[in-house]
Amino acid sequence: MVTKTSFDPLQKLSVAFRRKGHITPRWLNLFMYVIFGGMVVSLLLLGAVLPLRGLNYSDALLTRLGSWPIMLTRLLFHQASVISPSPTSHPTSTSLILAMGWEDAELLFTAFCILFLWYLLALRYLPRHISFRYILLSTLLLGTICVLIPVATSTDLFSYIAYARIGMIYHLNPLTTNPIAIRIDPIYPHVYWERQPSIYGPTWIIFTCLLQWLMLALHFHGVFSMVLGLRAVGLTMHLASTWLIYSISGRLQISGIVLSPERRLRAVLAFAWNPLLLLEACMNAHNDTTLLFLLLLSLWLLVGRQVTVRTSVGAMLILAVATCLKVNVALLIPGVLLFMWNQQPGGQRFRLMSLVVASATYVGVIIACYAPFWQGGAILAAVRVNPGTHRNINTLADFLSRFYNSVAHTPGYLASPSSVTSSPPQQVAHILSVSLFVILYVLLSWWWATRAPWNFSNFPGLLRWLALVWLLYCAIGSPWFWPWYTITFFGLYALIEATGTRDTVAFGLVRLPMAVRLLAFSMLSLYWFFAGASGLFFVPGLPGLRWAY
Repeated sequence: MVTKTSFDPLQKLSVAFRRKGHITPRWLNLFMYVIFGGMVVSLLLLGAVLPLRGLNYSDALLTRLGSWPIMLTRLLFHQASVISPSPTSHPTSTSLILAMGWEDAELLFTAFCILFLWYLLALRYLPRHISFRYILLSTLLLGTICVLIPVATSTDLFSYIAYARIGMIYHLNPLTTNPIAIRIDPIYPHVYWERQPSIYGPTWIIFTCLLQWLMLALHFHGVFSMVLGLRAVGLTMHLASTWLIYSISGRLQISGIVLSPERRLRAVLAFAWNPLLLLEACMNAHNDTTLLFLLLLSLWLLVGRQVTVRTSVGAMLILAVATCLKVNVALLIPGVLLFMWNQQPGGQRFRLMSLVVASATYVGVIIACYAPFWQGGAILAAVRVNPGTHRNINTLADFLSRFYNSVAHTPGYLASPSSVTSSPPQQVAHILSVSLFVILYVLLSWWWATRAPWNFSNFPGLLRWLALVWLLYCAIGSPWFWPWYTITFFGLYALIEATGTRDTVAFGLVRLPMAVRLLAFSMLSLYWFFAGASGLFFVPGLPGLRWAY
């Protein structure tokens, strides 16, 4: 009996290769080099497109070292206008933005598509022929290319440097001092949040201050040295997370879960070569990459061995350090504690005492980290002025409040839509989104602990809960949303993919892992959407509501 089998285009291409017989090592190596070369050329092309002035991205100050960072841009687009070496103090005319913005945005989207297609091709063919060492070395080269991109698509990098200079050079408290206090500093013109103290916790402040001290000790006084330093840190954290994902999946195999080596390498490669993660870690140097490393390190302590009081305390200590980097890590603590409860040996009294010790360690480390920055309680006032406590940015709640303001003709909104950030609809949407997330978070945790087939009694169940909670937080709970917020999710999903036995359909709606690949592309394409001139146009029939804001 003959069974009809359906193939996707990539499978047909694979069959075409096999019909000609065994591929010799020479041709196989050539094929691998072609795919890797495609990734390299795609990143170089993206690095040449990003400095185009119509995209309006920030200069990363690498041009202070010479013109070589934009040499490829000049070569490919010799008549195009490129980034200015310093922030412009005069506005650009609307007609000029329209002329340059759309054309450059089309080039950017094309570069994104080419890069992502090579990425998908690599995931289809490379895992069966490569080693983990190949992944690390190739990721190091790809990350180095991103480190040398002369622009930053986010200004957070400059905020990191400003807070480090506030603490190390001016000896002020970065958690209570606005960057406007150092307006004479060369970093100040590049800072967007000039009237906002650091929203990052003491972990990141201490780390960046130490990095600034090291740069000064090595006589690197320029701001660009900190840019390169933070980008190098981002690349290091990305490589370390790649190693942890590979190591954790290996420990799961030792603990009794049989894994496919090819599937394991595909999951690691999908994380390591993810264009979004490479750009956020090595170009924008977002501290979410460090946050993911700390989370994975804590999970590494809990997998493949007996969970004891010592391992529980170690994991909670690392999670406390991560919470002192970004407070939203606290959302993951209940699931980790439930996992420890189920994995601890002994009776209920012993397990309860172990959890008390681990929880006390978590709280104690947080108190110890914040104590030097307490400043008589002034840090609490800084928390109250945090825009995230009353504003929605780039979220579903933000869209709904703007949509209501447009339909209801809220006073002041039509004249200046961007200025109405604390209108009643904005505040109501903010409260409703947070409340909805809390309700869903509690229901999900209860269902996971009592009824879910994957629960807190095993490590794969913990991974799925962590990933789902973080995705839910990004979609509903976070008052702000930017593409780099999903870094933690992609790291957790890499472990889920590595420990799975087959591709699955989630909730009967989306097929994994392809849906996650498309999510990465959609997050990457947001930069294209922001870069165009869509922010200048209004939605027909909805006055005051722009296509981008």
